[in-house]
Amino acid sequence: MSDDYAVLASIYDPLGMGTFAETITPHLVDYAQARDWTGRRAVDLGCGTGASVRWFANHGYNITGIDLSPAMLKVAQNSLSRSGISFQLLEGGIRALSDLHDIELVTALDVLNELSNLRDLDTLFGSVAKILSADKLFIFDLHTIEGLAQRDNAGGMILDNEDLTVFLTNRFDYDRQASTASYTFFARNGNGWQRQHTTHTVRGFPIQVATALLQRAGFGIMALLNTRLEVVDPAVMREPRVIVLARRVRSETE
Repeated sequence: MSDDYAVLASIYDPLGMGTFAETITPHLVDYAQARDWTGRRAVDLGCGTGASVRWFANHGYNITGIDLSPAMLKVAQNSLSRSGISFQLLEGGIRALSDLHDIELVTALDVLNELSNLRDLDTLFGSVAKILSADKLFIFDLHTIEGLAQRDNAGGMILDNEDLTVFLTNRFDYDRQASTASYTFFARNGNGWQRQHTTHTVRGFPIQVATALLQRAGFGIMALLNTRLEVVDPAVMREPRVIVLARRVRSETE
């Protein structure tokens, strides 16, 4: 994952790019608790500007947010510090997980499609399995290949106010199964305007392959859901996004 967010960080919250994580997090926790999950130690991978971290901290969880982008973490730090809640933020990716242990919940919302390939996905699953306690949960979402393809040519002016105007163009590469969003925005700077441009690429992964890699890493699939938290069948579904709840299987020595 490259640091496209060095530029995107300043417009991430105004564009509502963290809204999905902010909205879905409490519902996912409720869903898990209704199915016998308990715990207080949580990690949010790809925490961005801290939407999920804020919710966990406000509800008494021992929460650690991890992100590769220093720019995003700076926004998160400034925002979360003002709220007076207790939290921890770490810069990094898989390596940042190595110092954690006995975690009871790992979430990764709007982040795993940024991995470059299935090998990276497999490596991440293995790292998450190492820090999770037995029978605890890993919850993440994946945009499907079909969902990313539906974005092709979508866009236009997506925000226009007194201080910020943002234009977006999406292009889907069928060979790479990747969607690239191009952002051009104009932000007020004193009496003038500053123009900036950045691109952000995410890749689609077959859901059935991802779940097979999960199982190889030591997870059992607890549920596959759409964004309405309805159970879906990956063999026949046509959902643009799937949420995976995976339980870390207890080993013979635990």
